[in-house]
Amino acid sequence: MPRSRILLVNGDHTVQHLRALMLRLKGHEVDLAADLDEARSKTDLFQYELVIVDVGHFAQPGLELCEELKRKYPDQKVLMQVDYHLFLNRNTCPDRVVSKEEGPQNFVNEVESLLTAS
Repeated sequence: MPRSRILLVNGDHTVQHLRALMLRLKGHEVDLAADLDEARSKTDLFQYELVIVDVGHFAQPGLELCEELKRKYPDQKVLMQVDYHLFLNRNTCPDRVVSKEEGPQNFVNEVESLLTAS
């Protein structure tokens, strides 16, 4: 799989760095954003193959970011990491939803699958 540039948005510094490490070990270039404002700034400056948002930390604002990205950049792929109890309207955004409870290997598998999807 070719190297992809990914933006990882997560307010939990430790979790963010662990997920970034897993993706870097798979050969991806990963930028980090600690909050939604930083994510907006980075997506205005750089083109990402994938933006990953931890919805548990941002809930409704995270969904709004997803919708905003899709309006500005219609081809932008967005993956949301969620808790089981969180419901997302999959008709508008995101491209993929991954449950945190399914573990780190599933997270990496879902990222790789979304990056290779047309």
